[in-house]
Amino acid sequence: MKFWRCTVCGWLHEGDNPPEHCPRCGAPAEKFELVDMSEYDLDDEEVAAPVAKELTEADKNRIQPALYRISYGLFIVGSKDGDKINAQTCNTVFQITSTPMRVVVGVNKNNLTNEYIKKSGVFTVCILGQEDGQMVGQFGYRSGREVNKFENVKYTIGVTGAPIIDQCIAYLECRVDSELTIDVGTHTMFVGEVIEGNVKNEDEPMTYAFYRQHKNKPAKTPEAKQWRCKVCGYIHTGDEPPETCPVCGAPSSEFELVR
Repeated sequence: MKFWRCTVCGWLHEGDNPPEHCPRCGAPAEKFELVDMSEYDLDDEEVAAPVAKELTEADKNRIQPALYRISYGLFIVGSKDGDKINAQTCNTVFQITSTPMRVVVGVNKNNLTNEYIKKSGVFTVCILGQEDGQMVGQFGYRSGREVNKFENVKYTIGVTGAPIIDQCIAYLECRVDSELTIDVGTHTMFVGEVIEGNVKNEDEPMTYAFYRQHKNKPAKTPEAKQWRCKVCGYIHTGDEPPETCPVCGAPSSEFELVR
């Protein structure tokens, strides 16, 4: 059997011919080169992957600040179940291939939006601008099972039937590719082919770092409680922690009282 390596991202393909497009980066077939795998002895202990140790609390505390340095955007991901719609705040959205145009969204399995995406096979991604911070709270603090998050929010229904909020700087509409979608434990990584989208204005996109610095400062009232998400560092103000973290989807049990 022949092995072909993508010269753009390093993906290895096994087959008589290279793939039409790289499944990782979308590079065309001419970007693949034939590689000789005989030099790799997969049974050799020297090239075997090391066994990962279980992280201690000290390890996690040391590593977590490094994870905070990863750059994230903030988005509203929506879907539908028949005539019902729902959406949530999400920070895990990225483009995975350019040909075809595909994006990936990570959604907590406990969230209603996850359930709707699985049922309908479609989702929308609304990209927030730096002036859209209130939308993070509108779609992030509460569960769509208990409240109508779209109350007093202007939106339209896209070609997929999923919602697109008016207050965003751009949007995408996607059809889920179930064969590429991945179960990653607490979350589902939905891979969606982009079938529609547009830029609404040229404002700067909202990042998680910007939101934390400008839109989520602790309340000035000393009586207000502050809860910190131990997974991503998000700060919530209120008498109780939120049901789920609006940024990373962690449950309320992952919040600790900091003030």
